[in-house]
Amino acid sequence: MAVADGGSVGRAARELGRSQPSISNRLAELESAWSQRLFRREPRGMALTPEGERLLPTARVALEQLEALDRRATGDPGLETLELRVGAGDALGRIALPRAIAELRREMGPDLAVRVVEAPASRLLSALSEGEIDLALVLAPIDLPPHVELQPVVSSEVHLLYDASTRAVRPRSVGLEGLRDESLITLQRGSSFRRRLQNAWTGRALDFQPAVEVGNLSLVRRFVAAGLGVAPVPAVAFEGDERQGIGRCRLDGVGPLRYAAASRSGIALPPPSRELVRILASSG
Repeated sequence: MAVADGGSVGRAARELGRSQPSISNRLAELESAWSQRLFRREPRGMALTPEGERLLPTARVALEQLEALDRRATGDPGLETLELRVGAGDALGRIALPRAIAELRREMGPDLAVRVVEAPASRLLSALSEGEIDLALVLAPIDLPPHVELQPVVSSEVHLLYDASTRAVRPRSVGLEGLRDESLITLQRGSSFRRRLQNAWTGRALDFQPAVEVGNLSLVRRFVAAGLGVAPVPAVAFEGDERQGIGRCRLDGVGPLRYAAASRSGIALPPPSRELVRILASSG
């Protein structure tokens, strides 16, 4: 992994405090034992082959587990800390995840270290595969990388945000056909939620032509408040977070959203991650 991260045998040797021949010999032994060529030489160093790229995430996870085993074996409590490493998108990251982490901290104490990565689902799954996080909260179904599994945690309706000052009557629900003449505000391309909306519109032979595209759900609400249109949103992202002047009703025709916790197959979740999954599932 040091060669992959550093891009050369020389940098890996300096990082590990070893000689270059010893690193080269160890690489040759691994390639011989696994019958796989892991690196190819390039003018400026070493680059992973496709086989090496495929094995690297598993190697990172294995090293992480070995380090955890070593900490336990030493019996030094100072070396083992409670840490939550979780990734989430905007929908769960706005309200549901902070509430769950607050409850988790009440259970586990203030010494719980928390690291939250907010990113699109594809980036979260890459971070999970590479061992940067232990848990990725994503909208399912989704294409998964190898050795990753899903566990359902939260279900959510889809709601519609609208400028309440423009409506004499506040509807309880609205269908997709009722939005034909509305200006749509939605998230930018690459969003799992946006793809779900586009599929719903297409499934009903409707044109999905957003008038405004923004980067997060907080901006979506601001643009609605400015009177620029209406916005389909995951209800879970705005639960208990009402704002004056903005109406909210159920949007029919998209179907319930299912959020899931992605984790690495065959690797036990750390206690904080395992408990977070339980808290989210019990609340959703």
